[in-house]
Amino acid sequence: MNLGKSQRMPVYNHGCFELYDIVDDPDGDFPEKKIKKRDIGKICFRELAVFDRTQEIFQQDNKQATAKLAIPQWDGISSDCVIVIDGKQHKVFNCAPVISKQGYRETEITCINPEMEYEVME
Repeated sequence: MNLGKSQRMPVYNHGCFELYDIVDDPDGDFPEKKIKKRDIGKICFRELAVFDRTQEIFQQDNKQATAKLAIPQWDGISSDCVIVIDGKQHKVFNCAPVISKQGYRETEITCINPEMEYEVME
């Protein structure tokens, strides 16, 4: 069976990331934010382009868009998460459910540089 270009399933082979939740450290003397790894394994993604207009909007707020990713639709990610790709932390700025040009449900994730390097909580 030959599928036309508009019927191709999306491929998420640009890389994988690990998902962490931003949590308060209960053991510290003062409130401190750390990240805790979710035990769900790696999530494969397809990288999307970050357009100049998007970069310009972020720069007005002193933020830098570091990545824009697409994954199969999932509502388990929020702006209280950090994703780690190749050892580098990216703070989730926004997640949006979308329908791809081919008609598949996806979640688009826009990431920014975190304000700080979060310590991993064991």
